[in-house]
Amino acid sequence: MTLQIRKIDEGERDFWDQSVVQFCHAHPLNAYAWGRVREIDGWQPSYFLAQEGHTVRGMMLVLIKKIPWTGLSIMYAPKGPLYGSDDSSVLKILLHCVRQEARKKRTIFLRIDPNVRDDLVSQNEDPLVKEGFVHLEHRWSFWNSPRDVYRIDLGRAATEEELFASIDRDARRCVRKARKEGVSIRPAETLDELRRFYEIFSQFTVGKGFMCRQLRYQELLWQEYIAKGNGRLFLAVYQGEVIGGLICILFGDMCLAMHMGTPSRYNKLHTYYAYLWESIRWAKERGCSWYSFRGVGTTPTQESFKRKFKPQAVALVGYYDLPFRPLLYRVFYGLEFEVLPRIWRTLMRLRGGYSRLAASAKRIKLTPVRAD
Repeated sequence: MTLQIRKIDEGERDFWDQSVVQFCHAHPLNAYAWGRVREIDGWQPSYFLAQEGHTVRGMMLVLIKKIPWTGLSIMYAPKGPLYGSDDSSVLKILLHCVRQEARKKRTIFLRIDPNVRDDLVSQNEDPLVKEGFVHLEHRWSFWNSPRDVYRIDLGRAATEEELFASIDRDARRCVRKARKEGVSIRPAETLDELRRFYEIFSQFTVGKGFMCRQLRYQELLWQEYIAKGNGRLFLAVYQGEVIGGLICILFGDMCLAMHMGTPSRYNKLHTYYAYLWESIRWAKERGCSWYSFRGVGTTPTQESFKRKFKPQAVALVGYYDLPFRPLLYRVFYGLEFEVLPRIWRTLMRLRGGYSRLAASAKRIKLTPVRAD
């Protein structure tokens, strides 16, 4: 039979998802839903499937984003492509279709970051490099998933009790402390509760100095994952008030923590430990093999917190770029890895100042005017 490539649309999203989980390097960001979520950021998803008869041999979710006022675009294939490690013919035909799409969209380059461990790829026999990709040395990027991640092996314990006993003693103490202080963890049930969490999370990111997407992004996580039973927003409730939370998405047997945050004034309540443990327990209950709270190498405080749950530090193979327009690619590369890191703190300070002004204006607007 002939190997063929075809595009998948909304009517076959279940078929796409069922096919994705057959690959050993599948990830929650390979799900059909992820392309729909990323549309809010201006990315247009295309779903390429390589099929021979009834057998799916390869898959690739490609996100395409136009660069304003230029007529150009860039491409990103999160955690892709998916194909058998020794199936070079599938990789070639997938990339052939991507190159055709790139010509139509005037694309500068394609970036990928496969969900493959670094030690599983030989630098001398790297099939991606043979196809023209440049393997980047960078350990992180401002707009892609982290290269080094923390994952908890949920199969290391047969029961929930054994899993709880396997985490750090101090983490167990903090989970119990949160309960004793009256913190309860429950799943969000409505979009209004999601919006309340977003208010908390967006302010939390200002204080921590990292970016926060708009509310619509979290609403799409709700619509595409949580409402379909493939995710959950864990809310921390104290004295009847929502004071923080954590969003997780689930796909196949994998659980990925996305966004979490609690205002610093509640730090003594140890809410982080409480809702993180509850999400790990839930993932175990759902039959997941691993749980990931993403990046390694954040702040010392975050590192200490994550390590208390006894995760494995997994070094992935990292970022690959396939340039289609070499000169423009060099310009983009310089802006991303040389210019942006130098101005990032300034951008975050400006964002923080804007956020404070907006909050102040909101309080003034809500202050009642007294009539004498």
